[in-house]
Amino acid sequence: MQSSGQIRGKLADLAKERAKHEGKLATAQSKQQKKLTEANSYQERARKASSPSRASSYQRNADSANKAALSEGKKIETERKAIAKCADKEATLNKDLQAALAREAKDDQRQRERQHKEQERRRQQLAAAERTRTEALVAASEERMSVVISRLQPPKVEPLRILYLTAAAAGDLRVGEEIRRVKAAVRAATLRDLVQIEHMSSATASDLLDGLTRFRPHVVHFSGHANKDFLEFDSGLTQRGPGQTVAAAAFAEAIDAVDLKPKMIVLNACHSHAHVDGLLDVVPLAVGMTDRIGDIDAITFATRFYAAVAEGQSVEAACKLAKAEMRLTGLPDADLPVLSHIPEVDPSATMLIIPPQQP
Repeated sequence: MQSSGQIRGKLADLAKERAKHEGKLATAQSKQQKKLTEANSYQERARKASSPSRASSYQRNADSANKAALSEGKKIETERKAIAKCADKEATLNKDLQAALAREAKDDQRQRERQHKEQERRRQQLAAAERTRTEALVAASEERMSVVISRLQPPKVEPLRILYLTAAAAGDLRVGEEIRRVKAAVRAATLRDLVQIEHMSSATASDLLDGLTRFRPHVVHFSGHANKDFLEFDSGLTQRGPGQTVAAAAFAEAIDAVDLKPKMIVLNACHSHAHVDGLLDVVPLAVGMTDRIGDIDAITFATRFYAAVAEGQSVEAACKLAKAEMRLTGLPDADLPVLSHIPEVDPSATMLIIPPQQP
């Protein structure tokens, strides 16, 4: 079965063939007319000839011209038949062309319908996949929310337990002054009776585990040396020297190991913000420092942060107040402390302690 393109090609060839025959027809007609004119001229001369011999000569020329005209007439008839044959073929091909076009239009329609059905099938598959993905996300969100709720219960009228770990094995940090000021600020606060600080000086990795299991802290605070990969605890040796490095992942694993996990981790140490992402897999709130922080800056931040918490301020407000004091006193590192949290928690509405209701 021929396509419309193939039929159009044959029609184009046929048009050329017909044009060729039409050209030959025109030539034959022109020659015939010329010979007929020539024959008439010789016959007129023969009629007017002055002698029989001359008349006979003219008649022979007239007969020869008529014979040539007759020959051209046969050519004319042949070319007319050829042209008519081309016209018949063109009519047949045009019918075939219309049929091919109709057939191809139906084929195109069926192809479009198949494509539409395929697109609809893919759309439905994508929609089903999207519904599955959405349901999975909802399920995961619900599961995560249940985990968050279990990790961050509403505050109770109970003492806020802070495990305060300080370590300066080389003796080059004023962590003793930091805890002294923090305790003094909490003692002066309105809700001082609802804050318990378990301070572990020269804290080792074992002290961390003991504090987590025995004290069950709501907040774990670390003050000491750190970099983007490690926290430096005390080595436990009597002489000063290098401390014990604890990898960020190992620290997070220790926090995650206990049944009753802290609500918040505060890393008052240089470059400790790099640890926060890993900690947020374990706790809902964490504070870290984005760069190297000076001693006075770190002490000022911790003192005002816990003073604000002990006044019943939200976690976000406490951080903002601590950074505000750093700026008010002209300290250069006020931008380094960064509070981070999981999406399900609003730090502006999260209180670590609340005052008891008045009777």
